Amino acid sequence: MERLLILFLFIGVAFCDPSYRLSTPIKPSAYNIRISPIFDSPEPVAFDGEVTIIFRTDTPINQIQLHSSDLNFTTTDITLTPSIAITSLSFNETLQFAFINLASDLQANIDYSLTIVYRGPVRTDLYGFYGGIYTENGQRKWVGATQMEPTHARQTFPCFDEPQLKATFTIALDRPANYTTVSNMKRESTTDLPNGYQRDLYYPTPIMSTYLVAFAVSQFVLANQSPNPSRSVGIYVRPDAANQTDFTYEFAVKVVDRLGEYFNVDYFATNPNLKLDHIGLPDFNAGAMENWGLVTYRESLVLYIPEDSSAYYKYRVAQIVAHETTHMWFGNLVTCHWWSDAWLNEGFANYFQDYITSLIEPEIRSDNILVTGSVYSAYNADESPSATPISNPNVYTPSQISGNFGTITYQKGGSVIRMMHHLIGDEAFRAGLNSYLTNSRLSSGYPEQLYAGLNTGVQTYDSLAAYPGFNISGVMGSWISQPGHPVLEVNVDYANKTATLTQRRFYSNSSHQSDEIYQIPITYTISDSIDFTNTKPAFILGDRSIQIDLNITENSWVLFNIQETGLYRVNYDDASWNRIANALKGEDRLKIHNLNRAKIVNDLFAFYFADEIPFERLYSVIEYLALEDDYSVWLAALSGLKKLRSRYLGSDVLGDLERTALQLARHAINELGYHPRETDDFESLRNRLELLEFACDVGDAECIQHTVALFRGLVDNNVEVPASIRSVVYCNGLRQGVAGDYDYLWNRMLTTNVANEERTILDVLGCTSNKEKIVSNIFSYLTSVLEEDRKIKTQDLSTPLSSVLRTYSNLETVLEAFSCSEWRPGYSLLNSVISTIANALRTDSDFEKFEERLQSTGCQESEINSGRNAVNSIKTTLEWADDHKNEILAQLRNKGITTLPSYILLIAISALATLFV
Repeated sequence: MERLLILFLFIGVAFCDPSYRLSTPIKPSAYNIRISPIFDSPEPVAFDGEVTIIFRTDTPINQIQLHSSDLNFTTTDITLTPSIAITSLSFNETLQFAFINLASDLQANIDYSLTIVYRGPVRTDLYGFYGGIYTENGQRKWVGATQMEPTHARQTFPCFDEPQLKATFTIALDRPANYTTVSNMKRESTTDLPNGYQRDLYYPTPIMSTYLVAFAVSQFVLANQSPNPSRSVGIYVRPDAANQTDFTYEFAVKVVDRLGEYFNVDYFATNPNLKLDHIGLPDFNAGAMENWGLVTYRESLVLYIPEDSSAYYKYRVAQIVAHETTHMWFGNLVTCHWWSDAWLNEGFANYFQDYITSLIEPEIRSDNILVTGSVYSAYNADESPSATPISNPNVYTPSQISGNFGTITYQKGGSVIRMMHHLIGDEAFRAGLNSYLTNSRLSSGYPEQLYAGLNTGVQTYDSLAAYPGFNISGVMGSWISQPGHPVLEVNVDYANKTATLTQRRFYSNSSHQSDEIYQIPITYTISDSIDFTNTKPAFILGDRSIQIDLNITENSWVLFNIQETGLYRVNYDDASWNRIANALKGEDRLKIHNLNRAKIVNDLFAFYFADEIPFERLYSVIEYLALEDDYSVWLAALSGLKKLRSRYLGSDVLGDLERTALQLARHAINELGYHPRETDDFESLRNRLELLEFACDVGDAECIQHTVALFRGLVDNNVEVPASIRSVVYCNGLRQGVAGDYDYLWNRMLTTNVANEERTILDVLGCTSNKEKIVSNIFSYLTSVLEEDRKIKTQDLSTPLSSVLRTYSNLETVLEAFSCSEWRPGYSLLNSVISTIANALRTDSDFEKFEERLQSTGCQESEINSGRNAVNSIKTTLEWADDHKNEILAQLRNKGITTLPSYILLIAISALATLFV
């Protein structure tokens, strides 16, 4: 599953409570499921269902325990064959169990058939079997779809809803004649029913987990389909979007074939009736879901049209299709035994979403995003004392299971897999994955089985021969079973040509300490013999510290962790930092790999926020950014600059920070320009947008002038804005605009046929200026999620608030609008909303107003506590800001950008000279 944002609350009384697990010797082998939506209105609110489960028990037992949630049935709706009398039926709503008690024992090793006829709701929360709405030719249209992962199959049919309890599934779907259905497998038959409906029967699935069951009932069209029925790939969308699927289809065909070649396990060879369809849904809670044979998506992440979609969406479509297709092997063919090891599914999907995309569409440069996206996200999620291991044993309740689908499981898991790939080499890696997939096929996966498979590849290619005493289970296990990640401290003795390397766990607050030791694959390069292409580790550091010899000269510099293939930060001694800074400001800058330049910037910001270096050290290096125009480096730089800026919103430091940041970015902005060019490569398109968004956010007059002119051209003269910069143009047009501009974009959002455009506008409507005459627009946008006939989709309910709070000056309006009693019906998780608001507070006045709203608007005790806890956290951050205020001001006001070498003047002179050629 491609997650976007999963909000959850831990239930204190259920922490680490194994009673949420099934405790039964019963093992299912097959399900037959019939689902019939009740079309007594154009938009069904309920469905009839029937499930027959074939099962065996290992030991005699007189009770059938299975999952069921919000499904209605009684003992008279239950049939057991061979027949045993049913004495009673009970439900535990908290644990989501149904208990069918029998007059006598089930006998071991006998096939039983359990049939349950039931009724359930067509849900509105985007889980289980749910309904969604879209508009076609001005008419409301209904679509029914599913989201079972991780614990929602039980809301659609009674089942043994745990991933290791695999079975086959034969699905029948009833529908009116003007609807169509689609499910995991190819359709076997369609028959007419006496009530005028038609029943679509689908072939049995391969052996799989309950969470992979999927179906949709709709009036969608098949926009693309492979001509070869034995290798069928299709794209289903609403009819009006059928012209936006060509890129998705072409990439989907390429990626399923390329992954099959890479793993040496052909997808279509698993079952002759297997196909691979992708369906874009107008309302979908996650980013996408890897249901076997029927991948479901948010519509905006499966549609792409070049003239109306930014470069970001082309990348996201490729990335998400690659992610979900990888799951056909890692998650579907082999499934994590329990959600504690969800990384066995999601870690591989996270890695291959960018790795395989870089092989298929190299111009997208997703190989760089493996670092700036996944590795950086992993660092941020993994730097607190409360971070969990990748393999997390404390997962029992539905909320804990959902919570485990987070950055540690996805991005950190993927980054560790990437590190192992570079450690053992591609041949051993591919052979190891093939061994794991082949030996665990149609079964459950465990970390030990993965290590054994990878070890097969290692042994075949002798790929750890250079590291005596180390094995793959030990190296990888040290990252999987322990929380956190290390910082490598490098102290170079230039006189004696040695370096002392010391590892310790990195924390965002350096006052924390612990004793983890990781087995770290170490790579490095030296200025005298630069090589940033060889990512095979020189050695593995398995101890706290080691001294190594370096072939360096008096003026050498050394950099560790080539292309950030290892999941570790690197901090150097002062002399080494000075040499690195000089290299970046001199002719060696472009000899240093862009990912290592990005690493330097990213690590230094992390060290500064953790109080491991002074601001002077950070600034002495990052001032070289005045020469930099690489996208990956600027992603790292903007991330750090935005975080620093956020801590000083509303303070007298802000102006100095923003002026300095603009000085650093000016060269890159000038190189890229304010408008797209025909010569732009993919990263230039994305880099321009990132830099202009930042420049306009901090009030750069030139940026504002260019973007507002484009916006006025759109509103006043219907001149379309280039797709690659629409978000920054729309946002600044609203900031500098008039009340009618909000209405213009709101109506454009409601009427556009392009989901990417709809999402882009939704994200920026909060940029509306907080001028007195149009403050009502901000209020209207905030409260649009509370309207009974709301235009904001369920999947997007959190977007208006986050969009409005993107501009600090809007906070006052948010605080005035906020009311627990009024907002609670519109938000299923109001605690998260309260925390979001609290995180935007910056001044004493903000805190006082927020507390007053908590006390006076009907907030419940848990909501008040959530708000106060968030306030305490943000106050700690602001105390850090106050402690560092003087050193930042001293550096920025007294020195500025002064240490760049004189050759920068030559660049400027050269640029000017071209004007007169």
